[in-house]
Amino acid sequence: MTGIKAHKDPKLAPPPDVAEGPEWEHTLALLDPHVAETLLSAARTLYPHDGLPERVYRRVILHFDRMAAHAPAAAQSFAEFVDRVDTAMPLPFRDLSESYRVSVLKGLEESAAFRLVQRSTVRFLYDDVEVWQAFGYEGASVHLGGYVARGFNDLDWLPDPPAGV
Repeated sequence: MTGIKAHKDPKLAPPPDVAEGPEWEHTLALLDPHVAETLLSAARTLYPHDGLPERVYRRVILHFDRMAAHAPAAAQSFAEFVDRVDTAMPLPFRDLSESYRVSVLKGLEESAAFRLVQRSTVRFLYDDVEVWQAFGYEGASVHLGGYVARGFNDLDWLPDPPAGV
């Protein structure tokens, strides 16, 4: 973590709480544990960040679960995706090494199910305040007075400009 406190617009819903252990799967409304764990492995393979805790990827899957509960077509696409990645090799997808997972995913890049998983992972993973904090992004500033009063002139990662500029 960078020590930065990220802020999201307080009008938006807070991220869902996720249990640390395997009991997180009990919070799923529609996805079964195998589908959830396989999607979790896919999300982590698509967007690997060693510094991010497992709970941020689990929150992505909780969002997938909500999508599936509200849209039967999404639920069907998630199931199709898991079926395709699990049958691509002799072992289930989540038991494969990272290089084999990448190979399996590359083989599915053109499918609608892959695009749903890939694009939804981007949306939900990188819209997580905990991810913002890990990457050093402070987030929204409007409700804190805006960037002029907070953060506009605090660049500490650039060198000071030359004298006279």
